[in-house]
Amino acid sequence: MTFGLFELAAVILAVTAAACWLNAKTFRLPVAVGLLVVGLVFSAVVWLADAVAPQLGAGAFYRLLHGQIDYPKLVLDFLLCYLLFAGAMNVNLGALAQRAWAAGVLATIGTVITAVLAAGAFLGLCRLIGVEMPLSWALVFGALISPTDPIAVLAMTRRTDLEPRLQAQLEGEALFNDGVAVVLFKALLAYAVGQAAGGAAPDIAALAEHAAIEAFGGIALGLIVALLATLVLYAVNDWITELLVTLATAMAVYAVALHFGLSGPLGVVAAGLLMSSGWARRALSESANHYAKPFWHAVDEGMNAVLFFLVGVKAIELRLDWQALALLAAAPVIILAARWIAVALPGAALPLVGRKASMKLYNVLTWAGVRGGLSIAMVLSLPDIPARNAIFAAALGVVIFSLVVQSMTMEGLALKTGYGSPRTDPEPTH
Repeated sequence: MTFGLFELAAVILAVTAAACWLNAKTFRLPVAVGLLVVGLVFSAVVWLADAVAPQLGAGAFYRLLHGQIDYPKLVLDFLLCYLLFAGAMNVNLGALAQRAWAAGVLATIGTVITAVLAAGAFLGLCRLIGVEMPLSWALVFGALISPTDPIAVLAMTRRTDLEPRLQAQLEGEALFNDGVAVVLFKALLAYAVGQAAGGAAPDIAALAEHAAIEAFGGIALGLIVALLATLVLYAVNDWITELLVTLATAMAVYAVALHFGLSGPLGVVAAGLLMSSGWARRALSESANHYAKPFWHAVDEGMNAVLFFLVGVKAIELRLDWQALALLAAAPVIILAARWIAVALPGAALPLVGRKASMKLYNVLTWAGVRGGLSIAMVLSLPDIPARNAIFAAALGVVIFSLVVQSMTMEGLALKTGYGSPRTDPEPTH
């Protein structure tokens, strides 16, 4: 039995809608966290039903359905387009400009430092508990877990009244570091696969050149398409047409970038940031300005719901043993430590440019570095290798801890450290 594309989309949306209803009626958690919890519960129920009464066929139906979903393609080639564009459209550009240097450092140098430290700690942990883990695949894990997830960070900052410049820095870092991490992940994955096959190591200079073309080409493409779209907006005065232009801009940038091997994520972020500028917003009619924000908010929340529910559901694929449980529990600790060092090392140089960094700021930036569906998508794109289950267990542990613990306690930490204020318009959870 096979499902067509439309049938799969219908099933996914129907089940996600049911999960949203269940969360609203029972857990009453923020959408991202609630859908992850519901997905984990669903995985546990299916696993138990398959263990107790296999004749019901719950596990078989799950494997049939999810075996037909290309999860990495769904996330990386579809959901990420809309989520990043919507996030960039809502970034405070003035505040981001004041923190652009810090966001840029964390999105580049900070991501690389986190990847290296995470890889080393993960390799040591695996050897400690007796899991065979080649260095090359530990480096792959470091790359896929290094970026703060743009979807999760944006969802968290909407629930927390952070100091505006800090919020813009976190959002800017999360929007841009995924492109850096994906490029790094692809390069290290090629290296690991080559090592496993006994082939020669890839040409580092060629990889660096390709990464630069991919990143800067994607950004240039996004800016050009957004510029043309804004000129079109100045020529029309119909809110439906204007909203369709913004939607077409996101899709066109991502599709063209994928076709020509450029960075789609960086392209839509660049396009979204340009179209969130005052110049571009003045091109929108009064009605379009009124409807644009709720339209993209609905798209954002809907895609978030699908993504985090699927992350929870995918947990059933984890092969549980004591080593996997140890990785689930320990991985969040080593990633938090790697993140703190990656924040503190660049921060030590900040006084040289007339800026001061404090231990409180390091702690806030570390705790705000949540991981999400992007890391899971990269894990699921790995080939079927012996190290895959260990990498999946560690990544899943980090994502669950990030969303359930870090994002839910971020507001309290921001208030305690003085980097946030009590919410005046709390986000409804039901």
